[in-house]
Amino acid sequence: MPFERGRTKTGGRKPGSSNRNSTDLKSRIAALMDDKFEAVAADLEQLEAKDRVTAYLKFLEYIMPKQREQKIDLSALSDQELDELLNKVLTKLD
Repeated sequence: MPFERGRTKTGGRKPGSSNRNSTDLKSRIAALMDDKFEAVAADLEQLEAKDRVTAYLKFLEYIMPKQREQKIDLSALSDQELDELLNKVLTKLD
């Protein structure tokens, strides 16, 4: 039966539902980290400072969301508008 435009989707996962395999894997990793937390912490202390920082940064990727770069085009603003914007920013920093 060929695809027909306008036909509603049937079967499969619902939009927004999680993948059962990845959910299971994440929970197993979390359980492992809970059980072995002291051992992991001790292993981290034995690393050289550079390697320890690298490990901390990798752990942070799973705790904090990654920040996206925000690009703002200020070329359309006049000098007066840029000055006002800069003054607002400097005022908030004080």
